[in-house]
Amino acid sequence: MQRSDILALLGSLGITGLLLWGLVYFVNEWWARLPKAVALTVCILLAVMVIGYPIYALARWSDRYLERARAAKAQEEWKD
Repeated sequence: MQRSDILALLGSLGITGLLLWGLVYFVNEWWARLPKAVALTVCILLAVMVIGYPIYALARWSDRYLERARAAKAQEEWKD
């Protein structure tokens, strides 16, 4: 794991934490103030983002890792 991977991981955890905090804040503070249809829609959208963002970040990291592995393998074959 490279340094840029660690920074991406920390950024992803930070964004996920903020999204989770936003979801909890929304339910605690705004749920009763908004019409139920609007509150439910916003809650579902926030929940999808909280669940989906780490999966998306993992897929991006996996693509970068695979590209580095392929480049290393190609460079190794080129040297031989």
